[in-house]
Amino acid sequence: MLEPTRKERRSQRRVEAAIPIRMQGPDAAGDPFDETTKALEVSRRGLSFLTKHKLTILATLTVTIPGLGPIRPGEGPTDFFTQATVVRSIKDDVGFYNVGVRFRGATLAMYSPEGL
Repeated sequence: MLEPTRKERRSQRRVEAAIPIRMQGPDAAGDPFDETTKALEVSRRGLSFLTKHKLTILATLTVTIPGLGPIRPGEGPTDFFTQATVVRSIKDDVGFYNVGVRFRGATLAMYSPEGL
């Protein structure tokens, strides 16, 4: 949670949600990576996650969230799939990067704790 004295700058409310995600794209060296991990927080327009990969601000990643896409009649839920922009990448004391991404174009319809 945020400290009470820090001004909130996010345009969407985020919720803590340990949901599986798949991230694909270039790392800071330009090498491709493909990682399955879990989101830390999710909103309609983005999410955050931990990774060992150093990522560049404004890099484009492909985000897949299994089962949280549109529901197709007779098939059930599909995967949520979109491009996202890296807006935050902060290294912690143990070598992980806390990365925040903002979805491009698409929004995640289900982002409440009850929906995840």
